[in-house]
Amino acid sequence: MKKIILFALLGLVCQYSFGQAATESYRQVLKSGWNMQSAVTDATAGGQISTTAFNAAKWYKVSVPTTVIAGLLANKVYDFDPFYGRNFEKLNDSRLDKPWWFRKEFKLPESENGKNVVLKLQGINYKANVWFNGKLIADSTQVMGPFRIVELDITKDIKYKGNNVLAIEVKRPFDPNKRGGDLAIDYADWIHYPPDFNNGIINNAEIKTFRKVGVEYPLVTTKFDLPSLAVAHLSVDAMAVNYTDKPQDATIKGKINGHVSFEQKVHLNPREKKQVTFSAASYPQLNIKNPRIWWPWEYGKPELNRIKLSSVTNGRLSNELAENFGIRQVSSVMIDSNKARKFVINGKPIMLRGAAWSPDIFQRRSRERQEQELKLVRDMNMNIVRSEGKLEDDSFYEICDREGLLVMTGWMCCGAWQYPERWDAAKRSVAMASDSSVMYWLRNKPSMLTWLNGSDMPPRDKKVEADWLAIEADLKWPNPTIASANETASKVSGPTGVKMAGPYDWVPPAYWEADTGKYGGAWSFATEISPGPSIPPYESLIKFIPKDSINNKSLDWLYHCGTMQFGNTKIFDTALYARYGKPANMMDYLNKAQLQNYEGHRAMMEGYGLKKYNNATGVVQWMLSNPWPSLIWHTYDYYLYPAGTYFGMKKSLEPLHVMYSYKSNAVDIINSTLLSFTGLKVKATVYNLDGTQKFTKEASANVAEDGTKECFELPQIDGLSDVYFVRLELKNASGKIESINWYWLSGKKDELNWKKSTWYYTPQSVFADYSPLSSMPKATLRVSHVSAKTENGAANKITLTNTGKSVAFFVHIRALKEKGGDDILPVIFEDNYITLAPGETRTINCDYLNKDTGKSEPYFLINGWNVDAVE
Repeated sequence: MKKIILFALLGLVCQYSFGQAATESYRQVLKSGWNMQSAVTDATAGGQISTTAFNAAKWYKVSVPTTVIAGLLANKVYDFDPFYGRNFEKLNDSRLDKPWWFRKEFKLPESENGKNVVLKLQGINYKANVWFNGKLIADSTQVMGPFRIVELDITKDIKYKGNNVLAIEVKRPFDPNKRGGDLAIDYADWIHYPPDFNNGIINNAEIKTFRKVGVEYPLVTTKFDLPSLAVAHLSVDAMAVNYTDKPQDATIKGKINGHVSFEQKVHLNPREKKQVTFSAASYPQLNIKNPRIWWPWEYGKPELNRIKLSSVTNGRLSNELAENFGIRQVSSVMIDSNKARKFVINGKPIMLRGAAWSPDIFQRRSRERQEQELKLVRDMNMNIVRSEGKLEDDSFYEICDREGLLVMTGWMCCGAWQYPERWDAAKRSVAMASDSSVMYWLRNKPSMLTWLNGSDMPPRDKKVEADWLAIEADLKWPNPTIASANETASKVSGPTGVKMAGPYDWVPPAYWEADTGKYGGAWSFATEISPGPSIPPYESLIKFIPKDSINNKSLDWLYHCGTMQFGNTKIFDTALYARYGKPANMMDYLNKAQLQNYEGHRAMMEGYGLKKYNNATGVVQWMLSNPWPSLIWHTYDYYLYPAGTYFGMKKSLEPLHVMYSYKSNAVDIINSTLLSFTGLKVKATVYNLDGTQKFTKEASANVAEDGTKECFELPQIDGLSDVYFVRLELKNASGKIESINWYWLSGKKDELNWKKSTWYYTPQSVFADYSPLSSMPKATLRVSHVSAKTENGAANKITLTNTGKSVAFFVHIRALKEKGGDDILPVIFEDNYITLAPGETRTINCDYLNKDTGKSEPYFLINGWNVDAVE
C-alpha cells in the first residue's frame, strides 16, 4: 500500500511539473512599474534620466510589453474609443514620429550579489539607445529590430544594493510597408497602420544572473524508429556562455522528467558561446522506452515532458533552468509532382486545417485573451494557427503546446521584409540576428510545425535565403523549413509545396471542389485563403459603428473593411443580393450575411477535408481573428462573438463528419482521427421548403483512420421546390449521433466565370437563387433549459423541439448576461445556427465562466430564420 501511495504521489508531482511554465534560478521580468514619456515633452538627456536622482512622477505609468499608443490608451490620454467609427484617425500626434523614453527602476535581491548580470531585451520596435545607471550601454546600431534578442552584460554597472535605473530611448520604424523601409511589423492590406507603427517594447525585458558560466536555450529533438514509437532517441542541445574575461571550465548538467540524468564538461574561452550536445549515441540513457509522446490534439494527448539544465563552475551552481518539451518528430514529403507538401508527425500524415493569427493592433499582450482565443480555435476543431511575422510571447506558445495546437510561422509580407535585395549592411545584420534569435527562442516548442523564410514569395536575394538556411541548420531547427507561403519555387531550396493562389473574397460553395489545380480550390496546401468578408451580427456592429452608419455604403462601414481591393464588401454584397434577394432592411441583410458566411466557410474546409492527401494537404483561413473590429476575414469577431462563419467552420471540422459534395451530389464521411470506424449509419433526408419530406436513404459505412468515404449519391428527385433542404445524419455503431449537417440547395446552381479569375477571387456568371427562403412558412419551437454549476461557471443544456410542420431554419441561440442585456462572451456552444426537421428535438450544450456573466441571472434568447423569438 505504501508503494501504491508513493507511485500516486510521484504521478501527481510529474503531472504538476509538466504543467509548469519555463522557470529559471533567477529571472526578473521587468513588467510593471515603468514610466513612459515623449522625448519631445521631456528633453532631459539619457545620462540624467537613467539615474535615481531623476523624477519621473509626471511621466505616464505603463507596463511592458507596450507600444506608445497602448501606453497612452492605458493612461486615458484619449477620451474616445479608437475602434469606434473612424476615431482611429484621431490618434495622429506629431510626437509619435519622435523617440519615446521607457524608464524602469529595479533592485536585485541579496542572493544575487556578486553574480554576472545580463539585461535581455526580446522585442524593441524598432531601435533604441539603452542607458543604465547614468551610462549609455548600447546605441541604436546595436539595438535594432523587433524580433531580435539583445543580451547586454551589465555586470560592471550594476548596483547590487539599492536601486538600478534602466532607460530605453525607443525610435519608431519608418516605412516597414515599403521596399526600402525598416524591418519591422508590416500589416499590408488588412488593417490601417497604427500611427506609431507599433513603436515601443513589444516583448519581455528581463534581468538574469549567472556565476561566470551560464546555460541557455535548451533543445530536445526526437528520432523514432518509425513506424515504431516504442523508443524515442533524444538529442539535447544548449548554449553555454562564458560571461567573464577569463577562460572557464564548467559542467553542464541535465535531467529529463526528474530521473534521466546526463552531464558534460566544457571549456570556454573568454566571452565564448558554445553549443553543447548530448546525443543518444553517446548517452544511452537518452534512448527513452515507452515515451510520453506529444500529439496534435486530434491524434492523441499533447503529452509534455520536462528538461532541467544547470551550469556548475568551481563546484557552485551558476544558473539553472527548466522548461517543457515534446517528444515528437515532424517531417514533410512532397506529393503530386511537388505541388503539395504533406506534413508527417510521429510517422502519421496530418491534414492541417486552421486559420491565421493576429495579435492586438497595439501589441497589447494578455494571457487571458490568448487563452480565450485559443480555446475558440480548439472549439472550432482546428489544429493549426499561422502567424505571419506577428510573433507572440511565450505564454501564447505555452498554451499551444499544452492544447496540442500546431503553429506555422515565419517572416512577413509585403514591405521591407519581402525585398532583401534592397537591404543595406545594417538591415542584413538585423535580418540575420533576428533569424538566429527566433530559432533559439522557438526551436524547443512542440507546437512549432514549420518556419517560412518568406511570405508572399521566396527571398528575392539568394544569399539571404542561403544564409538563413545556414543559421537554421546550425541551430538545429528541428522542423521543416519552407522558402515561402507562396507556390513559387525557390532558386535555393526548390519547390515549396504550398500555395497562395487566392481567393480572398467571396466565392460560392461550389468553388472549392470545382477548381482542381489552377486557383485556390481544394488542392495543395493553401497557406492563406478565404471566401471573404465575415459580417458580424448587429450586437457587435453597434460596438464599433454608429447605429446610423450601419449600412454597407457608409464611410464608417468602409473604414472597418480592409484597404485597397478589400476596402469594401461589394463582391460579397453582390452575391448576397443575387442569391438571397435584396434585403428589406439592414437587419435582413445581417441575417442573410450569416447564412452566406456559414455556407461559404463550411464548404471551403469540407472541400479540403474531402480531398485530403489526394493532392490536398492543408488549408489556412485568412484570418482567424482581427486585431481590431473588422468586417472581413475572421472566424469570430474582435469581441469574440461566434457567428455564422464560426459555426460553419466548427461544423465542417468535426472529428467525424458527414457532408454533401456540391460537385458530385454525394454524401461523404471525413474522419480526422487516428481511429477507424465500422458499422456507421449514414442517413440523408430531403425536405421541400414547406417541410414535406421528399426523399430518405440510409446506408452502412466503414471509414479508415484519418480517411474519407463516399457513401452514396443523391438521385434526381421529382417534385422538389425551387429551394430545398438536405439533412445528413451520421451515427456510430452504438447508435450515438456523431454529426448532423443541413444544406439548403437551389435548383439554380452557382456557376463560376473562370476566364475572369483574378488573384483574389473568381467572379460568378450565374448565381444560385435562395430568395424563396424569405417566404418559408413559420415554424414553432418548444424550448427547455437546465443549468448546472461548474467550478468556475455553468454548464447549460438547451433543448429545442420543432413542434410545427415546417423546417425550423437557422435557429440561433444567444446567452445573455440578463434579459435585454449584452451577450455573454466568450461562450462555447456545442452547435448553433442549427436547423430542425418537423418533430425533431436537439439538446445543445452551452458553457461559460461566471466572471463573464455580469451580476444578473443569465438569460437565453432563441430566434431563427422563420422562427419568432423564444425566451
